[in-house]
Amino acid sequence: MRTSHTAIKRMIQDEKKKLTDEQVFASRQFAAYLTDIAESVTGRYKRHSKVQTFYDTGEDAEVGHTDNHTITINTGNFLTRSFPTKALMADSLVGIVGHECGHMLFTDFIMLQTYFSALAGGLFYPHEPEDLSHTQKRSLEQIKEAMEEKDEAVIKAISHITHSLANVMEDVYIEARMCDSFPGSIRSGILLNNLRFADMMKTVKQEIDASHYEVCILVNLLIQYAKTGDIHDPEDCKSPLLNTFYACVPFIDNGAYDDDARVRFDSANQILLYLWPHMKDFVEKVREDIKNGTSEAEAAMTAQIGSGTPLPGLPGMTGKPAKGTGSFNHDPAKEDEEKEELQKVLEQELGRIPLTDTDEISEGEDGGTTRNNGYAGAGYVSEAASDMDRIMTQIAENVAYTRYDEELTDELQQKAKQIRYGNAHEGIRVRVNRMHYVEPSCMEAYQKVAPPLMLISKRLQKQISQILKDYKSGGKLDNLPMGKRLNVRNAYHNDGRIFYKLKLPNDRTDIAVAVLNDESGSMCSCDRITYARAASIILHDFCKALDIPIAIYGHTEEYDVELFAYAEFDTIDNKDKYRLMDMCARGGNRDGAALRYVAERLMERPEEIKLLIIISDGQPAGDGYYGTEAEADLRGIKSEYTKKGIKLFAAAIGSDKPNIQRIYGDGFLDITNLEKLPVNLGKLIIEQVKNRYAA
Repeated sequence: MRTSHTAIKRMIQDEKKKLTDEQVFASRQFAAYLTDIAESVTGRYKRHSKVQTFYDTGEDAEVGHTDNHTITINTGNFLTRSFPTKALMADSLVGIVGHECGHMLFTDFIMLQTYFSALAGGLFYPHEPEDLSHTQKRSLEQIKEAMEEKDEAVIKAISHITHSLANVMEDVYIEARMCDSFPGSIRSGILLNNLRFADMMKTVKQEIDASHYEVCILVNLLIQYAKTGDIHDPEDCKSPLLNTFYACVPFIDNGAYDDDARVRFDSANQILLYLWPHMKDFVEKVREDIKNGTSEAEAAMTAQIGSGTPLPGLPGMTGKPAKGTGSFNHDPAKEDEEKEELQKVLEQELGRIPLTDTDEISEGEDGGTTRNNGYAGAGYVSEAASDMDRIMTQIAENVAYTRYDEELTDELQQKAKQIRYGNAHEGIRVRVNRMHYVEPSCMEAYQKVAPPLMLISKRLQKQISQILKDYKSGGKLDNLPMGKRLNVRNAYHNDGRIFYKLKLPNDRTDIAVAVLNDESGSMCSCDRITYARAASIILHDFCKALDIPIAIYGHTEEYDVELFAYAEFDTIDNKDKYRLMDMCARGGNRDGAALRYVAERLMERPEEIKLLIIISDGQPAGDGYYGTEAEADLRGIKSEYTKKGIKLFAAAIGSDKPNIQRIYGDGFLDITNLEKLPVNLGKLIIEQVKNRYAA
C-alpha cells in the first residue's frame, strides 16, 4: 500500500482533533512526560522516582498516592476533570505529581506513623498539649478520661479527625517547599489545584443544610483556609462554628509552615481540643458502628471531608524527608539557570544521577517557611502549552500510524493467502506479524546498541554514495572504451578510451533489498541471532541512508509459519529500526514458505535489481518439513525466482554450512567469522550497486 506523507499529516491532524481526555492522559506518552517531571524534581535530591497512571472517573476514585518510590496518578480524577481544557488538565496533573514528589522529599513517614500509632493507642504525641484555653482544658480532661477507660469509639473517632488535620498541614508544608524550590509548572499546577479544590467545596450553610457532622464542617473550613488563606462567604452564615474555626486558625499558621513535624502534630492536637465539643454526634455514630460491625461513620466522614490528595500509604513506610535542601529563602539569581533547565521537559531520555558514596549530609543555616501570595508565575505557560501540543501530536501520530500499520498488516496477510506455496506447503497457514505499537523498551535497547553499528553503516555508505548521487543527478560518462558517441578530444590519449555517453537523471535508485532472518531455536547458540540482528540494523540504516528500498523479515514455525515484518518497503512511521530489536530465536523453521513469501514481496517492486539475502544457521527443520524433500523444495524456489530476476544469496553462519551450500549453490556465502557478517552483507549490496551503476 502507498500513502503520501501529506495524507498521513492530514490524518494525524484529524486524529489530534478527535483525541479524548482518556486517550491523552491515560497514554504511555503522558505517563512518560510526568515521569520526566518527577525525575527532574526528585533527581535534584539524589532520589529516583517514576509515575504510573490510570484513568478512573468513578465518584470514589482516588486522586493519587505514592509509596515513596512510585507515584500513581488517576488522570481521570474529579479535580482534573473539572477544568475546561486539556491544557489546564495537564497543569492540574503536573501539580498532583509535584504534590506527591513533595511527600517523597519532605514528609517524615516514620514520625508520621509514630503520631498515628500513639493516638490509636490512646496517647498524645509528641507530648500532651500545653498552654491551653479554658475550652481546650475541659476537652483535654474529657478526652483523657475516655482514653484511660479505653473508650474505643472516642479513640477511633479522634484518630479519624487527627488524620485529616495532620494531612492538611502536611500538605501545606510540602507544597510550600515544592513551590519555593520549583517555581515553574510545578508551582503553577499546585496553586491551580488548590484554588480549584477550595472553589469546589461547599459553604458552611450548604454543609449545615446537608446535615453534615459539625466536626467535618470545621475540618473543611480549615482545609479551605490552609489551601487558599480564606474561606467561602463567611458572612452568609452566623453559625457558632465560625468562632471555633477562627480559634483554630493560629495553629494552622503556626504548624503548617514549620520544618519540625512535631510542631505540626502538636498543632493538630491543639486543634483537636477545640473540635472536641463538636464531635459528640460523630463519636456516637462510631460507637454504633463498632457495636454493629459496620463503618458508616467512617464512610460518611470520608464523603463529607474534602481531603485533597491523600498522604502516602503509611503501613510499612520507611522513607525519610530529604535533608540538606536549604532554607526557603534562596537567592533567585543563583538558581535561575538550574531552575530553567528543570522546567524543560524533554522527549528523549537523559542520563540519571548515579549512586554516590557520601560521608555526611549538609544542613541549612536558617530554617523556616514563608508564604508568598503575590507570586505571579514563572513564565512557563508557553512552554507547558508546547509540551502538551507535542504530546498530543505524538499520540495522534501513534493512532494514525497504528491504523496505517493495521491496514498494512491486513494487506500483507491477504497477500500471504494469495501466494501459491506449492505442494510441499499445502494446508500450511502463514501468519504475518507486525508490531503496531513500538514499546519504549525497544527504543531504549536500540539506542544502546546502535552507535557502533552506525559507524559501520557510514563507512559502507561512503563506498557507493557518490556513485548513487551521480546516478540520480545524471550527467556525462567520458573516457569509455566502447560506445555510440565519440569524443574526438580524447583521441590524443591514444588509449582507445574515446567514447562517452549521457546519463539521464533518475528520481530513485534501481535496486531493492529484502532480508530474511532465520529465527529458529538454534539461532540462540553462539550469539548467532545477535549478529543477525546487528547485520539487519546496519543494512537497514545503510539502505535508508542511500534511499534503497529495504524490507527485513524474520521467520519461524510454531503451529503456523510465523513471519515477522520488522521493516517494510512502504513503512512511514520511521520506527522500523526499533522493531528490529524484537528479533530473537524462537521455534522451528519451514524455510520454503517464508522464502516464497518474501520473494513474492520483492517481485512486486519496480526496481530492476532485486536482491534477497537469507541469514540462516542450518537446513530446514519444520513440522514434517526437513531432509532431502525440504532441500529439493528450497532449490526449486531458488531456481524459480532466479529465473524471474531475483538475485538470491544465503549467508551461512552455523555448523550446517555444507548443507546450506548444497541447497543454494552459487548463492552460498560462507560467513566463518560472525563479526564480519554485517560488513560482508554490506559489501554484497555495494558490489551489486557498482555492477549496475559504475559501468
